[in-house]
Amino acid sequence: MERDNNFLILTFDSTHHAMRAEDVLKENELSIKTIPTPRDITLSCGLAIRANILDKDKIIYLYNEKKLDFINLYEISILNNERFLKKII
Repeated sequence: MERDNNFLILTFDSTHHAMRAEDVLKENELSIKTIPTPRDITLSCGLAIRANILDKDKIIYLYNEKKLDFINLYEISILNNERFLKKII
């Protein structure tokens, strides 16, 4: 996965939903990484998925098609060591 300053974070209600989303995203050939949920985003499930910003439209499509079940989708930008969160869904 590309290590850049713009990426997506998906958050979940449960570990089961996170693991299912991981499978769906990999089946759709998206580059992802399962990570601990950042505590400044949510205190829900302990797992989140980090995805490439270029895959945003595909992730939203899969969500709208009911193939992904996540709570929120965030766009993260890091500029001058400051992190900015933008809630997409």
